[in-house]
Amino acid sequence: MLLRPEAIVDLSLELDSTNFAMRTPAGFKKDMQFAMEVLKEHNAPGGAGQIVRGVHMRLHAGSHVDAPEHNVRGGTQIHELPLGTFIGDAVIADLRDKLPGKAISAQDLQAAVGGCIRRGDRLLLRTDRNNTYDGGSEKWMLESPYLTIGATRWCIDMGVVIVGYDFYHGNDEPDAPRVFHNSRTLSEHGVVTMPYLKNLNLITKERFTLIGLPLNIIGAEASPVRAVALL
Repeated sequence: MLLRPEAIVDLSLELDSTNFAMRTPAGFKKDMQFAMEVLKEHNAPGGAGQIVRGVHMRLHAGSHVDAPEHNVRGGTQIHELPLGTFIGDAVIADLRDKLPGKAISAQDLQAAVGGCIRRGDRLLLRTDRNNTYDGGSEKWMLESPYLTIGATRWCIDMGVVIVGYDFYHGNDEPDAPRVFHNSRTLSEHGVVTMPYLKNLNLITKERFTLIGLPLNIIGAEASPVRAVALL
């Protein structure tokens, strides 16, 4: 069956070295931000009139998906996940009232999408925070909301296969038992996360098709994606 969507909405954050940055907390061997360089110019001697660029980046730069291995030693890697995970039915939870920095509870998720969500869905969390993405500042992180432990458990119990975010996804509720507790809990239950989304306000349907295919990278815990919604 051919897909003939009425509209295609680009949900991907632009990868631009002038407006994208990532924290480099303790534990990193080196800092690697998004950067692009020209490897061959059009007028290079013997260059056959081509330009070629190279990119230096983490696999977690921009809109991307995290396989369970990102948070679970020995967990499933990107190339081991079925492609069907990354294309299929999705719903949006409107959580704009959770800015700045408020808790997102299981009750909030139930109120937002409890009447339409189905097992196997992809759940996108909307705050519109990334529509004015500022390069990943401390303010951006601190003003982003967070899932409570109960909300994370709700996602798992409802059987979603992807949780997507248009805000900083690394915040946890106060006194969480470990760092990145919610992301790690989702990974431990096989749920893929899809951070750095935007334009969720442009989706006008209760249910739609999400496509966010990863690159076929072998032995990796994450991959950039071009996330789009088919309406």
